[in-house]
Amino acid sequence: MSAMCLSIVDTHSQNSSGAQESKTTTGKKPMVKVKHTTLYKNSHILVYGGKHTIIPKNSIIVLPERLKSRVLSEPDGEFILWPEFKIANRDWIWTFEVSLDQAKGLAPLPEDRVKDLSKLNRVVVSLYKGNPVSILPAKKQNGKK
Repeated sequence: MSAMCLSIVDTHSQNSSGAQESKTTTGKKPMVKVKHTTLYKNSHILVYGGKHTIIPKNSIIVLPERLKSRVLSEPDGEFILWPEFKIANRDWIWTFEVSLDQAKGLAPLPEDRVKDLSKLNRVVVSLYKGNPVSILPAKKQNGKK
């Protein structure tokens, strides 16, 4: 029985060493250079009351001057998920549901509605199907923006 165990261990060690030998570099440059980033670098960080959450960059439609201090570049406090943060801070956060075409930049946001939202004096976050979404810049059509 012990001879059988030793042969299995020996076979495994031979296979393992063969796997390591096949890992050689070709000297060629990689076709794609991967940028290492974090979720925080690609997000707005909303902070208040010792807690923070993240939402996608370009998802804030309205950011009043008095509330700019609540959008930081570094996390501060305990992380909580967006739905819980939104409920806890509903006195200064407002949401606005957008269409997929608006999020893609194919259709503009209604200017009069955005103007009305700016009068709320709250941070307005764009949502698609209830989740925060980035709003891409409007795409040019026939040379016009």
